[in-house]
Amino acid sequence: MTATMTNKPRPRRKVPMPPVPSFAGGDPLLTAREAAAYRRQGLSTFWRDVRAGTVKPPVRVTPRAPRWRLSWLAVIA
Repeated sequence: MTATMTNKPRPRRKVPMPPVPSFAGGDPLLTAREAAAYRRQGLSTFWRDVRAGTVKPPVRVTPRAPRWRLSWLAVIA
C-alpha cells in the first residue's frame, strides 16, 4: 500500500445551525399524534374532530406534514 492510498476519513466541516426565526416563539407545532395525545384522544378520533371542524385545520409544513399550534388545541374537560 502506498502513502497516497490511506483510508483516513476526511474531517467533517462544522456547519452552524441557522438562527431560530422570530415567528417560532413559544407556540410549538405538534404532529397529529402529539396533538391527539395532548387532547387525550385516539388518533382516529382526533382526525374525526379535524374533519368535523372541532379542531382547526392544520398548517401544512410540507404536503404530507400537517402540524397544529399548541395554542389551537383546547383540552376537552
